[in-house]
Amino acid sequence: MVLKLNTNNNLLISSWHNGGYHENMDYVVNQSLIPSDYSIIEKINNNNFQIKRFEELELNPDKSTGLITSANMDAYSIVTKKYKELSVTTIVTAGADKNAVKAGDAASFYEYDNDYQIIVGTINIITFIDANLEAGGLTTALITITEAKTSVLEDLKIESNFSTHIATGTGTDGVCVISNKSSNNHLENAGKHSKLGELIGNSVREAVFEALYLQTGMCAEYQKTVLSRLSRFDVSFDDLYSKTNGMDIVDYAQIFYEFNKNVKYISWVSCVINLIDEYQMGLLDMNEITDSIFILTNAFLNIDKKIVRFESINQIIDYVIDSINCFLIED
Repeated sequence: MVLKLNTNNNLLISSWHNGGYHENMDYVVNQSLIPSDYSIIEKINNNNFQIKRFEELELNPDKSTGLITSANMDAYSIVTKKYKELSVTTIVTAGADKNAVKAGDAASFYEYDNDYQIIVGTINIITFIDANLEAGGLTTALITITEAKTSVLEDLKIESNFSTHIATGTGTDGVCVISNKSSNNHLENAGKHSKLGELIGNSVREAVFEALYLQTGMCAEYQKTVLSRLSRFDVSFDDLYSKTNGMDIVDYAQIFYEFNKNVKYISWVSCVINLIDEYQMGLLDMNEITDSIFILTNAFLNIDKKIVRFESINQIIDYVIDSINCFLIED
């Protein structure tokens, strides 16, 4: 995806080549990688890879910058939001099914002297603001863009692939925010209290929602099953079935199918997971959530199954699995 910019512009971008703050760039490129590209990047690094691609596209590398992703360029989303004379347009390509992560999760690599392993899966956001912003305003806009993206992942409860937390992004996200230096509308505030911040937030959120759906099918409906909620804790159908003591798998699948999509039981699992999150965030102790989990299980499944005290999150998940099977098999 090659975007030709008006001559009089300024931008802030997380690019390897011409990254950071620049004025009067000619092109922003959102580059989709193919499998053979990864070995090229390992040999020549990301910066030189971008230069190589710009030259192949007959673009001047000195006046070009861009982002890299493994997402399909055909699955992009573009959203424009307007208020009076102000408009904001956001373009997003997104994939968060393999590389979603919460800021602060255990690292996937240690980089030394530009040497590290690339992990695929990226949310790239390019936002055009039809107003005149200085570098500080662009930086504030970038903060608003990032928070808007994170709010989508939180709303969809997209799990980190590297912990049991909700993801805040992927490990390779890219962002570019561009303003129109020819505009007579000079703005300095792109924060969330401002109308500009509102337009940025809404355009980014809508575009990220749509791009995630187009790329991976991720949406609210996709998350509306018991297993989709438990997947954050690496629970699969096989994990549930393995604890049925040899029940016929077809028979089990038939009864689990209805349970899996029943909103009552999705609500129960969601309540339990919310209590786990309270514990993970240090808001409640393990002994403070134990009785609540028992009460919820009894209320939703009519199972009076108790443990003296949970010692770990894994023990809670095992309890949930056992409770599901007790309900399904003995019901």
